[in-house]
Amino acid sequence: MTAWADLTRGWSASGFAEKRRFEETARRFIRLPRAGEGPLDYLWPEAVWQGLLAAVSDPEGWLMALSAATGVYFFPSREWPPRFLRFLRLLKVRRLLEAGAGRGYLSAALASLARDEGLEFKAMDKKEGEFLNPWPVYAEVETGDVFAVVHDFKPEAVLYAWPPAGQSLAPLLQSGPLRYLIVVGETGGGTAGAREDWDALPHKPSAALSRFGRGRTGPRRHRVTVFLGQGRD
Repeated sequence: MTAWADLTRGWSASGFAEKRRFEETARRFIRLPRAGEGPLDYLWPEAVWQGLLAAVSDPEGWLMALSAATGVYFFPSREWPPRFLRFLRLLKVRRLLEAGAGRGYLSAALASLARDEGLEFKAMDKKEGEFLNPWPVYAEVETGDVFAVVHDFKPEAVLYAWPPAGQSLAPLLQSGPLRYLIVVGETGGGTAGAREDWDALPHKPSAALSRFGRGRTGPRRHRVTVFLGQGRD
C-alpha cells in the first residue's frame, strides 16, 4: 500500500496492523514544521485535501479517525493562515490570542506570519485530557487558561478552534479590549461551545474563513463564526 492508500483505506480497516499503519501515516501527514522549512511548507494545499476527501466513501468518519490519530480538531489547508491574517489586517487587529491551541498545528504557521505582519501573537492551551501524551507540541504554545490570560494579554481578537462542548464563551467577550472572538467548529453550540451563546450573543458566520479548512466532524458541518466583543468601536 502507498502512503495515500494507508490514509484513505487504513482508517476503516479491521486489522490491527492496517490501523497502526494508518495512525503512523496520519502523524506524518499532520505534523509540525521541520527545521529550515518555510512557515507554510508543513501544511498541505487545498487540492491535496480535496483529493483525499474525494477518495474516501465517508469523509466525516475519515476526518474523525484522522483527528483521533493526531489530536488535531481543525485541519487548515496551506491557503487558510494567510487568508486569516488578511482578515485581521482588514479589521486592524494588532494583538491575537489563540485559545485551545493543542499541539500547535495551526499556531506554528500563525506565529511566523504574525511576526512578519508586526502582529503580537500568543498561543495557549491548558494541556489537559487528550493532550497529555508523548506527541510533539509546537514550542511557542504556552500552558495556561485563556480565561485568565485574556485579562493580562488584552488581545483584540481571540481565535478558538473547537472550544470544549458546553463551555460558555461569554466571559471572553466581556473582557476589556476584545473586539472579535473567532470560533472554529460546528455552529449552534453543544459540540463546540455552549448552546446559549449562539442564542444570546451577536455573531456572524464567515464564508471566507470557512473555506480552505475542515473540522474533525467533516466538511459539511465545519464553520468559522465571528462573535462580536465589547471592545469594538
